[in-house]
Amino acid sequence: GPPVDSVYFLHKKGGLVYCEGYAHPPDGFYGALIKYQDPKGHIDIFGRKFNWTHRRYEKGELVIIPGDQQVRRMKRIYPELAGRPPSPPFADHFCHFRFDEMLGFFDTKRSMEILCDENPRLREVVASLEGLLGVPRERIGCSGSLAYGFYEEPLEDVDSTFFGTVEQNYEVVLRILELLKREPHRAVIELGKTWPIRFKHMGTLICPFFRYAVPEEIPYRDFRMELVARDVAMTGTVADARHTPYLPAVLPLENVKQARRPRAPIELIIYDGALRGELFAGDRVRLKCKLVKVDKGGRAHEAALVTKPGEMRKV
Repeated sequence: GPPVDSVYFLHKKGGLVYCEGYAHPPDGFYGALIKYQDPKGHIDIFGRKFNWTHRRYEKGELVIIPGDQQVRRMKRIYPELAGRPPSPPFADHFCHFRFDEMLGFFDTKRSMEILCDENPRLREVVASLEGLLGVPRERIGCSGSLAYGFYEEPLEDVDSTFFGTVEQNYEVVLRILELLKREPHRAVIELGKTWPIRFKHMGTLICPFFRYAVPEEIPYRDFRMELVARDVAMTGTVADARHTPYLPAVLPLENVKQARRPRAPIELIIYDGALRGELFAGDRVRLKCKLVKVDKGGRAHEAALVTKPGEMRKV
């Protein structure tokens, strides 16, 4: 099937490439080179040295590298990426990778199955999520380094991919919020921010990713998008948050003002994985966004597009 969000591919040059979202070019996918082989790298994976493109240490603190800088680094490491067609507005902070550059991909559910068989600790943590969040084992896969079979002891974090309908997955999100409200000591503060749907559990961190089990429920899969205007000032209130935990997060806004003047309700499309689960119904948000025109099967509408954390904040 077509490429989907949060899947890792293995590049023929040895890099680990992460697929972002559900809308992709016919010959490949939009994504990020997360780790690349580097003889001077500080990450040892199965005896090979790797480095990051998306993180770095500054004054001893681990920080996320801004998306535009990540793209420049990826193009320096794999120069062929610079020759690709221009990316659509939603993918300006990703690169266009081709299928023929990949050796294959890592199946998230299969990876989790294999790792749970070999690691009793991981098996115990994953099994406990059914009681804690109501997610049966068969709806849980993995992302991050677990996807390609790598972990260190003790188990520092578990990047869990939850599969379900929109309603099933949103029920899991609400259970996580309830858990964090009831037990605030479980909150995760990392990379300079509090992560709204990550939580501490059984001596490790659970980092949830959510996958659509029903393709027809994916709001942005087959569409065209064109830029109307940049740096558009807008405020609005989230009317429905069922699509908040995905990439992209797609949230209808009501009581909207554009340049301080009332305007019609508009859809907010958040195309940044670090902002999954940031907004919920009733949240008032201030944007400095791209105004875009989206065409889905001949029906066009305007939308507010955010691709960087600095373009959005709650008020």
